[in-house]
Amino acid sequence: MSLPGTVLIAATLLATSLLPSSVQAQGGRAGRRVAEPSHQVLVAHMRDPKQDGATRVRALSMLAYKGRSLDLEDVRSVRHLARSVYLADYARCLGLCGPEALPDLMALRTKRNEDAAAEVMYARVKLEAEGVGLALTTLRNRKAKDLVRVAALRALADLNSPFATVEALRRLEMESGALLFECLAVLRRNLSDDQIPYLINLMDASTGRPANEAVAMLQKITGYRIANDSRTWKFFYLKHKADGTPFRRKDDGSTEESSLSYMGVPIFSERIAFAIDSSGSMNERMRDTSGDTRSTRANNELIHLLPRLPDEARFNVLFFDGEVHPFAEGLIPIDADVQAAVDVFCQDNLPDGGTNIFAALDSAFSQEGVEEIVLLTDGSPSMGELVDPIDILARVQRYNRWRGVRVSAVALRAPAKSHAFLNRLARENQGVCKVLR
Repeated sequence: MSLPGTVLIAATLLATSLLPSSVQAQGGRAGRRVAEPSHQVLVAHMRDPKQDGATRVRALSMLAYKGRSLDLEDVRSVRHLARSVYLADYARCLGLCGPEALPDLMALRTKRNEDAAAEVMYARVKLEAEGVGLALTTLRNRKAKDLVRVAALRALADLNSPFATVEALRRLEMESGALLFECLAVLRRNLSDDQIPYLINLMDASTGRPANEAVAMLQKITGYRIANDSRTWKFFYLKHKADGTPFRRKDDGSTEESSLSYMGVPIFSERIAFAIDSSGSMNERMRDTSGDTRSTRANNELIHLLPRLPDEARFNVLFFDGEVHPFAEGLIPIDADVQAAVDVFCQDNLPDGGTNIFAALDSAFSQEGVEEIVLLTDGSPSMGELVDPIDILARVQRYNRWRGVRVSAVALRAPAKSHAFLNRLARENQGVCKVLR
């Protein structure tokens, strides 16, 4: 079953991953940026033995996030600290050092760390003389770890190898999850008419996010505003082919919106986590005449959305203040009883305390099978393990670099200083940022 509301899936859907980043994440004030330390300062902190370990691995993580070239000896200076979750950052930084880092990469023990293993694969494909062959062999090995295969395909694309498009097309109907999302991301880099029949077939073979992304890509290629209806797409495709005419329709610039959205953010997936701010400021009234508080508005929109999600959908609601308060232990199906329970859960929620955005995102990413996260907040990070926005962005990238989870954000009467952070969070994770004043 396809997501309802795709009859009007047009400009709003295209605004996610098919348009330039300046359009994807809307509402930020021009010129406002997230503050971040310089490359030189980070390198100095990373290699300074007088700094404590936490400072040095933070610098390592930030350098991995920035993705700029590094000196191998600088990176080696923290190899004794690169354990557990920091192993992936270390592997990525080694990959930024060039071919001389290959022995160090090959020596890493990554069997229990799939993110680090993916970083090693990506670096090897980019740096080794036979990297393309390694990538193709890995992609065709169904026993290889999923994220490692994602890294192999992305490395091919970043090398501008023609095999990247070939492999992405041939895998559209045989893969799922992160690798399927990566296939679509590779194809989006250079949309073409050759992709049309493959994307139409994908609509037949899948539901939810893959099908909706295929629709958005087809709309971008052809200019047609056809919904998630493979039969109609096939009809027009074959008609143009028989007539010998390009499968094109002039884009009329319409701004239709998907009817399936939360607070103006279009919903693509059937596996969704809603992270909703429950800090004390959510008790403040909206500026309109409704009399709603920010919390009431956010909750009512959610309650209105849930019955419209498809039968196959799985979701969770994560209220957050200083801590995270989940509705369920993981993603769960929707039925009448669950909807009623969510209504009570929202009514019983009493906004109070600070704003722990990192904990909310951390919890959302931990939901097994999650494909889409929608974060709503009226503030900026004020407490928790990570408070600096740039640290949160770096950690989210580590979580999501190979998984392809779509992350959108709603800034509900949030201060201007938070807009750049939320815009960037969405832009870097294939999502949309909606600023509601």
